[in-house]
Amino acid sequence: MLLLKNLILVYLLLSVIFGQGTLNSFGIGNHQKWNSPSQGGIGSIGLVPSFKNEVSLSNPATWSNLKFTHLSVSYNGLESKIIRNKARNSFSNLQSAQLIIPIKEKYSIGIELHPYSYQQVILADTLYDDILVFEDTVSIKKEYDQAGGIMAFDLSMSASPLKGNNIGITMQLLFGSSRQNNSLIFNQIPYTQTSRLNYSGVNTIIYLSQKSSFGNFYFKSSFSLNPLEAIYTKTYPYDDTNNNGYHDFTYSMLNPGYDFPHPNDIPSPIESRIKSIHDQSSLGIGLSKNILNRIQLSGEFERCRDNSSFDIRLPNSFNYRINGNDNISVGLIWFPNDLSYNFIDNFTFRSGIVFSRISFDQYDINSQSRIDNKNDITQFGYSIGFGYKFKAVGNQIDFTYFSGSRDYPDIIHSDEKLRQFQIGLNIADIWFIKRRQR
Repeated sequence: MLLLKNLILVYLLLSVIFGQGTLNSFGIGNHQKWNSPSQGGIGSIGLVPSFKNEVSLSNPATWSNLKFTHLSVSYNGLESKIIRNKARNSFSNLQSAQLIIPIKEKYSIGIELHPYSYQQVILADTLYDDILVFEDTVSIKKEYDQAGGIMAFDLSMSASPLKGNNIGITMQLLFGSSRQNNSLIFNQIPYTQTSRLNYSGVNTIIYLSQKSSFGNFYFKSSFSLNPLEAIYTKTYPYDDTNNNGYHDFTYSMLNPGYDFPHPNDIPSPIESRIKSIHDQSSLGIGLSKNILNRIQLSGEFERCRDNSSFDIRLPNSFNYRINGNDNISVGLIWFPNDLSYNFIDNFTFRSGIVFSRISFDQYDINSQSRIDNKNDITQFGYSIGFGYKFKAVGNQIDFTYFSGSRDYPDIIHSDEKLRQFQIGLNIADIWFIKRRQR
């Protein structure tokens, strides 16, 4: 029975058109790894400085080193290529929008909006052969598609209680939704049941930084203050005769006929609350060292865990969930010279290597429990990037390119090649300074 289930699962994987890659079908989807091109330029987990000397846009404990208020917007595009069947999948989106306000070089506050995870999966199961019914050939196909994701709104603040020591805290509000369509298609006419998940949750992240003569140390700890939960809404199945993807009573000339049953004749949608979908905790450490006047070498390690119960009612195309993620990165940066007027001295150059090990589990019907998979998914890649600083306040534009591979030992023909391009614009200004009257 177990062998049959695995064979069916492999077949389904082979017949998938991955909207954003295999990992997006696991649990709540693939988490966004970097929130800015400067962070992605060295493959950082966000702790060590990557934007400017002693400043990381993802670490509030470093923001008090900024001299001006900064507004940042970044955009990224990702391409995933399934190696075996050469299928290419790509998408692009707003990576983050962020406002940071330093106060007297001792405090800071900031807000940020960014994606937390992506969910876009299209599954087509052609396991069924055409059948003969009353001397007519009938084609049968099953489809499952899911689209949506989770956004994060971060409210952060930091302070410097002691010289060389900074502390920061982020309250992260999670929200978003995803829609699922489960269809059985007879002769191009889908019989569909739709559902929707509306997410909510709260994470807390604490940051520490400490300067020393050897180098600068950084620490991060995060946990779910209110684990992610969702309102699950499930609708009555219907025959989508007009094939427009909605349950309505609209006549279409391209697909003559009306949906059945009539939308007014069906029961109300069934709503339920699903708790403990994602209950994360993580620890991260980082070290940066200026080895020359303008060159910084850094290293980071992060361990993430998901302690949620992951209710079996949660729609999930492959019944997999990411329950652990270890990240290691090493980066090298050449910072600009703030005292020079030469064109080349306004550039920042970044490079880094990244290794990730992703563990996952799946629900076993026989034992009615989740079983850890023995072989982890691994990802390895490198990133390069540069930034250009302009105007006296330090406006900056950044570009980053990432290339890597993702290996799935237990999922046949799902190994991926990854390419990602990121661009960001940062505008600085002076706030809270009394202007001299003319």
